[in-house]
Amino acid sequence: MSRPRTPGRLLLRIYLVGLAQFVLVITSFYLARHLLLDRPLRHGFQRQAAYNIREWGELRDEPVALQASLDRAARLLEARVTLRDVSGRLIATNSSSPAPMLTPSELDVLASRGEHRTGGRAPHAFTLPIPETGPIEAYATIVSRTPEPARGKIALFVGAVVLVTAITSFALARMLALPLQRLADVARELGEGKLDTRTGLRRRDELGRVAEAFDEMAGRITHLLRSQTELLANVSHELRTPLARIRVALDLAEEGDAAMAREMLADITEDLAELERLVEDVLTTSKLDLASEDTGTPPLRPERVEVQGLVEKAASRFRTSRPGRVLEVSLDGMMPTLDADPVLLRRALDNLLDNAGKYSEPVSPVRLRARVGATGKLSLEVEDDGIGIEPEDLSRVGTPFFRTDRSRARRTGGVGMGLALARRIVDAHGGTLTLESTPGQGTTARIDLPVPTPPSRALD
Repeated sequence: MSRPRTPGRLLLRIYLVGLAQFVLVITSFYLARHLLLDRPLRHGFQRQAAYNIREWGELRDEPVALQASLDRAARLLEARVTLRDVSGRLIATNSSSPAPMLTPSELDVLASRGEHRTGGRAPHAFTLPIPETGPIEAYATIVSRTPEPARGKIALFVGAVVLVTAITSFALARMLALPLQRLADVARELGEGKLDTRTGLRRRDELGRVAEAFDEMAGRITHLLRSQTELLANVSHELRTPLARIRVALDLAEEGDAAMAREMLADITEDLAELERLVEDVLTTSKLDLASEDTGTPPLRPERVEVQGLVEKAASRFRTSRPGRVLEVSLDGMMPTLDADPVLLRRALDNLLDNAGKYSEPVSPVRLRARVGATGKLSLEVEDDGIGIEPEDLSRVGTPFFRTDRSRARRTGGVGMGLALARRIVDAHGGTLTLESTPGQGTTARIDLPVPTPPSRALD
């Protein structure tokens, strides 16, 4: 089941780092303006203007001397100065564009604070009262051009910003690069045949999920390759034993011991039947797997199958192949008709019955039940009172050539392909095969198959 696609930790982390760098740059520009421009300019204005306000106040009645003082301020302070009285009348100025007069509200601010910063009218402008204390008789508006800060301070400030940005960028790049490099190394090692290599990354972000998915994929590939190796080894083992017995019988016949050869004909016939069954099971399993992988559709030949007839044929075969064994058959209610491949479905049911017969005592009964459940699915159950399956083996039962009887004794028969083939056949029909088992008490194998909905009758 795929996980919901929600913004993960890595996306959030990258977003926050980018946002932090953006805030850092904006803050740096603000601090640069405030520390390198506004603060020195404002303090410089106030210090230098304080030396001139008293002089300008004393020279109000001497126009020539006042103008000369304003011209000196223009040269030394690089400032434009405009003097006005409280009524707004222009007294003197050193600028071709005198500063506008203050409004009554601005005059009130000037009187209460002793200073009025007219930043809205000019980028760097102050208005100071004349005289500095007492009732205001006039005021001077001083506007200066923006001074250029020292190049050393700019270089130092820019260097600090670049350094911090570089550190955060390197941390982000390292956070992304190291896990990706680890993934690349592990992928390369896995391609070189080191099947036990894993990323070992334990992260709670997208890279962690990629690493987890990669490790799971590597585990599945390792299991698949080992299963193929086990498959070849098991096929070789299962083929070697009957072939060896056939070879012995032929050698005896070749030496002229006809009586002994005739006695072994039954064993040879059984061995050949075992070989045919093994080859047929392997081919059918491979055909189902390959067809499902290539086309997504299993190679079935569906037709209408009566469940009752299917069960009766499977029961008849079991009683014929195992005379003397008790098989209890029960059909609950009316049995439906399936759209299925009768040959393959019979094969799956026969394999389950064979397993029940092999792994239970000859005196114990085997039960075959068919019923339609509350969910509308057909359930075919095969139950025995045999040796059962250990809990640790339940997950592996159904793997080709895996048998709970590790000895592979001939008396139990089989090569571990029956249940694997049955599971693939049931899967190809859109059903499920489940096992319930208790060691020493028996096993129940249940096939659940979908039942086609009958066509609705048209009203007359």
